[in-house]
Amino acid sequence: MPLRVIFVCVVYPPESEPSAVMASELVREMVAAGHTVTVICPFPNRPMGAVYEGFSRRLWKWNLDGPGRVVRVWTWLVGRSRSTVNRVLEGISFGLSAAIGVLVTRRPDVVLMETWPIFGQVPVLVAARLRGLPVVNYIKDLYPEAAEAARLIRSGGRISRSVRAIDRWVQERSRRNIVISEGTRAHLMASRGIAAARLVVRRDWLDLSAIRPVEGKRHWRAEVGIGEGRFVCMFAGTLGHASGVGVLVEVAEILRHRADIVLVVIGEGIEKNRMRRDIELRGLSNLLMLPFQPRERVAEVQSSADVLMLTSTRDMGTSSVPSKLITYLAVGRPVLCAASREGELAKVVTEECLGVVAEPGDAASVAAGILSLKSMGVGMLSEMGRRARELAMARYSLDSAVLEFEAILVAATTRE
Repeated sequence: MPLRVIFVCVVYPPESEPSAVMASELVREMVAAGHTVTVICPFPNRPMGAVYEGFSRRLWKWNLDGPGRVVRVWTWLVGRSRSTVNRVLEGISFGLSAAIGVLVTRRPDVVLMETWPIFGQVPVLVAARLRGLPVVNYIKDLYPEAAEAARLIRSGGRISRSVRAIDRWVQERSRRNIVISEGTRAHLMASRGIAAARLVVRRDWLDLSAIRPVEGKRHWRAEVGIGEGRFVCMFAGTLGHASGVGVLVEVAEILRHRADIVLVVIGEGIEKNRMRRDIELRGLSNLLMLPFQPRERVAEVQSSADVLMLTSTRDMGTSSVPSKLITYLAVGRPVLCAASREGELAKVVTEECLGVVAEPGDAASVAAGILSLKSMGVGMLSEMGRRARELAMARYSLDSAVLEFEAILVAATTRE
């Protein structure tokens, strides 16, 4: 049956983060299937915390271009410093602005809420309950666990306990909570006491017709000055605290004598300037820093790598599979994964034989993983890439995601 949906999300194109792209893909396909979707989101400002050129912040702006109706609302900006205070203010301001949107927008059948600044969830949930609307809470990151892992707050401290209590309150009052892995589901049942019936697993996805292996083209390498014959190890994504990407400076130092190996880091974020300073101080020529590449070239760019790297802090990747890995799988390349061996992220790589797992934050271990992969030869690396693409097709397709979201949203409209 056709649904009227309000989709509250904190990132949305033209922001290029994977969560933004996935949100727009979901909206596009749901509208194509006959549903009416209104997106409530901030003015685009990520990852650098500054409003994009061509946009000006105001209290409210409707945009009817493209699939779905997009309502941009005013929020506090985290800015380049991304301080904890600014993060909290961002979450609260977005929550209040989005809640007003939920109250005044034409009555929907259901509210889908993907707003990981946790203080933004409460106002939206309260507004929905005032109108008697069911809420589906779409959980992409665990808070306060992610903030603890990034050392933004003290693990087990008063702030951590308070945030965990708020998170539990939101989940208990949401009709359904969508999580992106079985590990996350088990964690929430154990740590929050959430009933199994309120937790539904729906993995992240990609439009696999757009993100696919691109073989036989190395134009991009030449464009950025990477010579033929070099073994390219690439990281692509947001350079935030939790990414653990800073270790690659030390990895480049260890491998600086290997002229046949080059590390490439593509993305933006708070770690970028520090990494650039370290590269200059050390005189490293084997670590190339580049901005996000155009969306239409992502498949070509990532396919030009011999190995795709996924780094993390020691506490990240324990209970979920990040969208970055799904993109890597989709382009069919081997993966070097620097994450906890007990976590779900590392298990996917090892159990499916997709690459090598290194110790998170350990430059020597990451460097050894790169050398190990290079020594395997083209045939074995190609086989790993083939398995990666097959896994993406089997688990992470957009078509299957849309069908499952439709079923979850329809079920949420049924009174319990």
